[in-house]
Amino acid sequence: MKLSNRVRRAAADLLFLFVLPGLVALLPWPLGFAVLRRCARIDLLYRSGVAPAWSVARRYLPDADETAWKRRHRLLRLVEPVDSYLTLLRSRTWWRRRIVRDGEWPAPGTPALLLTFHWGAGHWVWSQLRMHGIDAHFLARRPAPGDLGVGRLSVLYGRFRGWALRRIGSAGPLYLGGSVPQIEAAFAAGRSIVGMLDLPPRADRSRFRASVLDRAVQLPCGLAELAVRSGVPVVIFSCGLDPDSGTRTLRIETLPREADVGQIMTRYAAHLDRCLREQPAYWQMWSAADAMFESAPPQA
Repeated sequence: MKLSNRVRRAAADLLFLFVLPGLVALLPWPLGFAVLRRCARIDLLYRSGVAPAWSVARRYLPDADETAWKRRHRLLRLVEPVDSYLTLLRSRTWWRRRIVRDGEWPAPGTPALLLTFHWGAGHWVWSQLRMHGIDAHFLARRPAPGDLGVGRLSVLYGRFRGWALRRIGSAGPLYLGGSVPQIEAAFAAGRSIVGMLDLPPRADRSRFRASVLDRAVQLPCGLAELAVRSGVPVVIFSCGLDPDSGTRTLRIETLPREADVGQIMTRYAAHLDRCLREQPAYWQMWSAADAMFESAPPQA
């Protein structure tokens, strides 16, 4: 890569992962969020990620307005790094005033499978789990360069983000690939697992057929099977963002203790469907949607 390109990428990471989010986090939130909303109107921002996501999403969302969709998608990308700083700088009282919660967490100290989505901005949820007395790992793939930014400085930000997650309440990641014994050990030790199933299922793993946006979709269901086998309760939650005020919404759905895999996955798909109908631009998996939906819309 040319030196000029490396410099540009490093500058972009410095600005959008460190300087801008750090400054916005120090501002009064109404003013800081207004700055982010203004930035979200700039078409050049995050173009390499927004354009491919929209090219897929527009085929599943024929009534979506392109300009509004892209602004919401950019707004979410701008808010996420700011949350890394807000969770460290703001008090519990500050967050409590800005989160609208619907539903209740499981009892403190009770191991559970907490299922969520690649939707919305949920970095702050770890402080809420700690406040409630829930010690949880999160299940993730191993990070790769470029996951959080465009240059090498994104690796440094990734380390900071991981440190911040532990600081605010996360028990740390469990990486995909041979993680089943670790998950079972966590359950046995009274810890919970946070996982996401809105992913393309692997060919060699179990999957469940459900309906999302009135289309058949295939979702991996191995975690649900593991929870049923381990006898732990299952909770589904989503972390939303009001695009006008910056208020956060936390929706928690507790499933019956006797729920089987089919019931868990059906409720999970229904919760995802509701999120995508309310704020489709907040889903971060649009680029992989064709690998999940059985019948993808034709290319425009």
